[in-house]
Amino acid sequence: MSALHVRRMSDILAGTGEAGMEAQAGQRFWNWRRISLAVGYGLVFLAGLQILVAADPNGLILMVAAVAGVMFLHRTWLGAAVWTYVLLCGVVALVSGDDSGFYGVVAGIGFGLLALPIWSSRRKAPRPAYWPMQSPFAPPPPPDPTPAVNAQPSAAPLRAATASADAHTAIRPMIRTIGTIQALTTSGDFTASLMGKPVVGFLWLYLLARSVRKPGDRVTRTAITDEVAHGVSDPRGRLRGYLRDLSHLPAPLGPMVKVQDELIGFDLDGCEADFALLRTFADHVRQTGGSLDTDFLGHAQALLVELGDGEFLPGFEDMEKRVTQGRGVAGQIVSEVRAQIDTMRADVAEAVAKALLDRGQPALAVALLDPLVARSEERDDLARTLINALRESGQNARAAEIRRRFAVGQES
Repeated sequence: MSALHVRRMSDILAGTGEAGMEAQAGQRFWNWRRISLAVGYGLVFLAGLQILVAADPNGLILMVAAVAGVMFLHRTWLGAAVWTYVLLCGVVALVSGDDSGFYGVVAGIGFGLLALPIWSSRRKAPRPAYWPMQSPFAPPPPPDPTPAVNAQPSAAPLRAATASADAHTAIRPMIRTIGTIQALTTSGDFTASLMGKPVVGFLWLYLLARSVRKPGDRVTRTAITDEVAHGVSDPRGRLRGYLRDLSHLPAPLGPMVKVQDELIGFDLDGCEADFALLRTFADHVRQTGGSLDTDFLGHAQALLVELGDGEFLPGFEDMEKRVTQGRGVAGQIVSEVRAQIDTMRADVAEAVAKALLDRGQPALAVALLDPLVARSEERDDLARTLINALRESGQNARAAEIRRRFAVGQES
């Protein structure tokens, strides 16, 4: 079976702000705060040029500071330093009797406050349909006496089930990696904080991918240095800086990175994650031999609908190319995880689709399998189940097309 895959816009590049990226990426980087700061740096540059023309060498310092501020617009500490310097220059000018120093004081205070991290975007994001408040295998709530037999699954069933199971359980942070990249907490969406620094974001996602591929995996400092600090004059010092930046990420993102002497790893630290929930469901399907009860079926169906056919860490290759020029093994690790995700999703989807067929819901089985069959190589079982679902829903022509397309024989 050959897989068909349409590449989607990178969710990673959207946070890094590289010039020439897609329009969506530029919009996410150039928010109102950064645009205002860029305008302020432009004014500082012009003021420095005017001072330099007046034979004052301090103007050159202001011009250099303005250029540095624009080049490192995402660095909070640098912005604060530049505007502090502008403020001090304004104070010195006022003390010297130059009334124009007033503008420097006002700009230093105003733009300095704007440069502080208190303005970081923490957008409230809608919870995914499968956001669990507790284990998906908790005792189910009382069944609805009038269930909708052919209703399309949505966020409502799972949210109602988890909320009624334990209405007082606090919602834990959620990491989304399949089809999109999001770091969600009860305080809001911290994705921009994670992706605003390309190397730090790359490292965080790379360590995450290693832990998904092999839970508890640890990598040496040397291996990480080869990924992100190859060929620099002080590679270990550069790595220490990156690790320090990782530790300064807002909780719970920073604490997930574990540094133990020469070994570096990643732990979810009690956070929920879509890949972890998918793995739990896949393990349950294998342990039960595909025999699904009604409660599990509803949870698994909601998860599969939410994930769709999205891939793990979409757009990771773009970030890897920018950060490492593709010389490391990060891309290979992510590719291996994507294969694992596709296998787990296919296992769960086949079991859920067969359960839906047993319950006389072929249309839901078709909607579930159709987007997955095209991207699941070597999974004739998915194509056979889809063919059966199409026939039971009266779509014989479509069933014949699928059989010809993937050269799948009839199921006995």
